[in-house]
Amino acid sequence: MRKILNLFLFALAATASAQVADDPVIMTINGKPVTRAEFEYSYNKNDSGEETVEQKTVDEYVDMFINYKLKVEAALETRYDTTEAFRKEFLQYRDMQLTGYMVDDAYIDSVARYYYEQNVKFLDGHDLVRPAHILLFVKQGATDEEKAAVKARIDSIYTALQGGADFGETARQCSEERTSAQNGGQLGWMAPNKQLQVFMDECYKLQPGQMSAPFEAPYGYQIVKMTERKPYGSYEQESPDLIKALKLQDNIEEKSANARIDRMVAQSGGRLTREAVLDSVLAAHIDSEPALKYLVQEYHDGLLLYEMQKQRVFDPAKEDVAQLEATFKKNRKQYAWDEPRFKGFIVHSNSKKLIKQAKKLLKKHADGDWKTVIKETFNKDSVTVMVSGPYLAKKGDNRYIDQHVFGGEKIKAHPKFAYNDVQGKKIAQPQTYKDVKSLVEADLQSELEKAWIEELRAKYPVTVNRDVVLTVNNH
Repeated sequence: MRKILNLFLFALAATASAQVADDPVIMTINGKPVTRAEFEYSYNKNDSGEETVEQKTVDEYVDMFINYKLKVEAALETRYDTTEAFRKEFLQYRDMQLTGYMVDDAYIDSVARYYYEQNVKFLDGHDLVRPAHILLFVKQGATDEEKAAVKARIDSIYTALQGGADFGETARQCSEERTSAQNGGQLGWMAPNKQLQVFMDECYKLQPGQMSAPFEAPYGYQIVKMTERKPYGSYEQESPDLIKALKLQDNIEEKSANARIDRMVAQSGGRLTREAVLDSVLAAHIDSEPALKYLVQEYHDGLLLYEMQKQRVFDPAKEDVAQLEATFKKNRKQYAWDEPRFKGFIVHSNSKKLIKQAKKLLKKHADGDWKTVIKETFNKDSVTVMVSGPYLAKKGDNRYIDQHVFGGEKIKAHPKFAYNDVQGKKIAQPQTYKDVKSLVEADLQSELEKAWIEELRAKYPVTVNRDVVLTVNNH
């Protein structure tokens, strides 16, 4: 595995060296050159023109790209890329990009031929048919009178159709099989089906444009109109649809590639592994397809970057209580609310006494394992008290809280409980970082990110060739 990863990185380095003549270096990060082509790939991919992506000028993106590369350098220094977990995930993704080059058309053709031959046997000379239908259901165990009423309705529909009513519009309005009704009663192509024997018998009596009389089927009464019918064609005629279906439904291209790789490994007599085969595929295409090279490199670096972001930014901003509290105190004014909140729980029960007891327990255990306490005290055998929360709600967020805290109108009781109350308090402003945790986490992330970037900028040398920057997407 390590050898394969080294081969990949060596191939990238060799390719970069070969391209220097027509692909100038746009910047150097910690002594490592970055070519204009790599920068353009990243810039153009991120500057996609979608409204959801903030557009950046080339100069703005230079700074973002440098920060990205500096983080990758920091990650490489930790040697996280040498771990088994990293190699496994990276190579799994890399292989996904490369298996497409190993698609075996002969394999796909052989599978399609097999299914074609099976279809020929199954059809046994019958045409394929594409009917439309109108169906009225007869419920299981219906009485004779109920069946007669459904039969009268289907006969009435048939009379209207004979009188010139449009079949598709009638199906949309009257058919009780709503999936096909939405499409004017139209069904897909069908072949003989023993489970639908009565239906198929009626279908095969009809030529395109013809309509059956109402008939009784196991699930109700139907009228069928034949839209199209055709004999099953030659393999050359049918194979495009068969192959298309295999690609959509059976992932045949990936299967063919994997079969081809397995065959090469087996034929090598132990000299090759699956990864060695795919490594040779990458080497064969990396010079002629820069997008492939940069895509694989991007994922390699992205995995490293995520791990470093997690360690340096994401985890501390989520879990470091001391830093969260400090950020909250420092930025307290910007977290101010324009209206008070209720902080606490909603309690339901059929006993006012139990509600009172539950509120006492919640007051005592609000910051602990209150769920276990409530369950063990009130709900061992059946639910006698229901507690939801904790809430941090302003007026209008919850009807029960509005009733008990913000002077809202009294509402109907819970469907299962006659009484409700709240346990907690109304607070004018956030009291701890937990009351505005998502905002505090975001601010702390920004602070940690900024400090980390300053540290990396001081640690690793960066040079930018401004003359080359001016030629981005303009050469």
